[in-house]
Amino acid sequence: MRTIVKQINIVVLFVVTLTAAAVSVGDLFGLLPDNWRGVPAVTLVLIAGIGLHIGISHMSSEDFQTTALGLLRKIEREARVPEIRVFEDSVEIENYLGKRLLEAQKSVCDLSWKKNISAGFSASGRQLSHTYMDKCIASTSDRIPYREIFVFSDPRRVEKLRRRLREKKKGYSCRYYRNDSEIPRLQFVIIDDTEVIFFASANDSPLCSVRNTEVAKVFRSYFDAAWAVAVPIKQGPVIHQQEVDSILSSPPAVS
Repeated sequence: MRTIVKQINIVVLFVVTLTAAAVSVGDLFGLLPDNWRGVPAVTLVLIAGIGLHIGISHMSSEDFQTTALGLLRKIEREARVPEIRVFEDSVEIENYLGKRLLEAQKSVCDLSWKKNISAGFSASGRQLSHTYMDKCIASTSDRIPYREIFVFSDPRRVEKLRRRLREKKKGYSCRYYRNDSEIPRLQFVIIDDTEVIFFASANDSPLCSVRNTEVAKVFRSYFDAAWAVAVPIKQGPVIHQQEVDSILSSPPAVS
């Protein structure tokens, strides 16, 4: 069918070109009768032919675009190669997370529960990046659902909770686990169910992000299971004040 349409298009273009050339040459050299009144009719035929050519060309172009798009989508489905990015330090990953939070359109799932916060947390460069990331959290949780799970093993997490409660962002919800487990806790953030950003869970753990929908599904399932059994603190506009009072009244010591 495509071959036939292409051949028709070539014939139409050839006839239009030949007719226009014949009329032009005849008029230029006086070969047409003086009283010949067929020019308007020929002109209309030529215009119709040009319109037909444009229409067929447009259909062929759309058909090509549809085919090309289908092939690209097939390649994308079959490739499924994760996009992996490795970060040099905590400053770089926090700045990256802040940027991705501002770009998020659907949801954010955040784990803030590893046992010990890194020793370099108080460095000046780290404070700048952390402040930026914190502002991005506030901005993002005002637009889309932002769920965070805490373990209050460090007083700085208690201060973080205070900030979140003061902000009263409509999209922010959080829960927590009591700090009575020695199980190592993987620290990560899920952006829009398409990317997982891994923070340090131990001194030698790499900082990286993996952008892949299937990988994100694995960690989203894990996060949802952890969320389901965690103790609620804030669910959108609803604050569980009894839990808040319990957490704020006995903050942990700096480890």
